[in-house]
Amino acid sequence: MPLSRALRSVLLTRPCPHCGHKLVKKGSWFQSMSRYRCGACHQGVRVPYEEKLKLFDDHAHLTDG
Repeated sequence: MPLSRALRSVLLTRPCPHCGHKLVKKGSWFQSMSRYRCGACHQGVRVPYEEKLKLFDDHAHLTDG
């Protein structure tokens, strides 16, 4: 299942699994990355494709279709 192209320019929010700090980035950023460092706790965070699918699914209500 591909990630929604409709969410490429939409701001998505993902909490850090370590500290809960919310990262807010455009969908296009989440599509192209696989890991990042949390700005609050500085822990490395992996985001496998399955988690990206859930993130995009959780934000699907932000698009018209």
